[in-house]
This record gives sequence, structure tokens and C-alpha cells, in this order.
Amino acid sequence: MREDYEGEDFADLAAVEENAMASAKEIIAEGLLGGKPVLTDFSFEVRDETGHLLLDFPFSDAATKPGAAP
Repeated sequence: MREDYEGEDFADLAAVEENAMASAKEIIAEGLLGGKPVLTDFSFEVRDETGHLLLDFPFSDAATKPGAAP
């Protein structure tokens, strides 16, 4: 697990999920283009400033759901 201590601010949970999906798609695409295995077992855990879990976004969702191109 890697932690992002800087974080980002989003307007709402939908924007958080959209960003997580785009980021996961980018990571998956870079891996595929580099000849690496698809990282569908990974996920993003998004927490608020107090550490409360807001979203657990599995990379497998990014691999199977439509969304904006990375």
C-alpha cells in the first residue's frame, strides 16, 4: 500500500470515483503497453482528512466499466 499524504480535493463522491476510474485506467493502460500483467487485484482506497474510508475503488471496475479515456 502506498499513501498519498498530499491528497486532492473533490466537489463530491462522484468526482472522486471518476478520478479513481481514470487513474486506474491509466495505470492499467501503461502496464499493458509496457507488456506487464493487468493489475486488476489492486484498488484505490480514498479517505477523508480524518482517515474515514469514503471509497474503495477496485481496478477491476476500471477494466470492465466504460469511462473517460485516461
